Amino acid sequence: MKIMKLGASYFGNRILRHVREDMKKMVDDGCNFVVHTMSEHDISYHAGTMVDIVKASRGVGLEVFLDPWGIGRVFGGESFSTFVKEYPNCRQRLNFPEGEIKIYKACLNSSTFRNTMTTWIELAARTGAEGVFWDEPHLFFGEFAPLFGGKKRNIWGCTCEVCKDIFKQQYGYEMPMDFTDDVKAFRQTTIINFLEYLANTASTKGLINSVCLFPTTDPRYGIYSWEKVAMIKNMNIFGSDPYWYAYKQDVTEFVRRISSEVCALSNKYAKEPQIWIQGYRVPAEREEEIATAVDVAYESGVRNIATWSFEGTDCMTYVRSDRPEIVWQFVRRAYLKYKNG
Repeated sequence: MKIMKLGASYFGNRILRHVREDMKKMVDDGCNFVVHTMSEHDISYHAGTMVDIVKASRGVGLEVFLDPWGIGRVFGGESFSTFVKEYPNCRQRLNFPEGEIKIYKACLNSSTFRNTMTTWIELAARTGAEGVFWDEPHLFFGEFAPLFGGKKRNIWGCTCEVCKDIFKQQYGYEMPMDFTDDVKAFRQTTIINFLEYLANTASTKGLINSVCLFPTTDPRYGIYSWEKVAMIKNMNIFGSDPYWYAYKQDVTEFVRRISSEVCALSNKYAKEPQIWIQGYRVPAEREEEIATAVDVAYESGVRNIATWSFEGTDCMTYVRSDRPEIVWQFVRRAYLKYKNG
C-alpha cells in the first residue's frame, strides 16, 4: 500500500523555538512533510536560520521542501523581490510600441537571474532539505486600457532584447507585439526551459524537484500544455492547485477535474502526482469543503496532498481565512483520516 504524503506550507515566523512547536503540531495533526518558504529576504537575513529550521523540521520526522517564495516575482508568493530593483535590465519588458516599459518581474531568459536561482538552489541544498518546490512559475500578462478611451489591448512579457533574439532564432522573424500563437508558444517554451534548467541544477545537488502549475491551460498564464512540463526528466513531483474558493468554482468538480489531469500525466511520465488544497481566504461556514477537496483528490488517485497554508494562514492578514482555527481543524481531521486509514 502506497504511503500517503500529507503536508502544508509554512512561513509563520523565523523564531526557532516557535518553529519547533509548530513542526511538532504538524506531525501530530497528520503531516509528514512541510514546504518552507525561502525568499530573498530569507537569503539575505536568515540563511543560517533556514538551516536550523530545516534541521528542526527533519528532527521531528518531516520531509522538507523549500519554496523560492516570490523570488524575482515569477513564482507564487507575497514576498517582495530585491532582485528586480537591483537589476532593472533583467526585468521583463512589456509589449508597448510607444516606449519601453518594464514590469517588476525577472526575465526568465536573463543569465543574471538564472545565476541568482543557481545560488538559491545551492543554499537550499546546504540546508539539508530533501527537495525544492517550484510554485506557479509564470510570465506577466495583463490588459492596458488607454486613459482617454480606445480599445483595450493585451500586454505581456517578455519582449526584452534577449527574448527578441531568441524568438527570431526560433521562428525566423522579428517578435510581434500582438499576442499571436507563436508568441504564446514562445512564452510557454521560455517557462519550460527555465524549469528544466532549475530541475537539472537541483538534481545535481541531490534535491527532489516538485512543480505546481496554475489550475488552468489558459495561455495568458504561460503554460497551456501541461504535458510539456510533465515530460521534464528531472521533475519528480507534478502537481497543481485547484483553489476553488479563489477561482469561484465548485469544489467537487474543480478538484476532481484537475486531480484527474494531474494523475493522467503523472502516470504517463512516471511522476508523483500532487494536489494542493486551499487553506487561505477560506470563507466562514464553508470550511467543510476542505474535507470534500481532500476526499476528491484521494478518490482521483492522488496520494500526495498539501495545504496552503499552516493553520489557515493565520499569520498573514492579507490572505488569512475568516476562521483559521476551524480551517485547520478540518485539515487535521482529513489528514488523520487518511494517515490512520
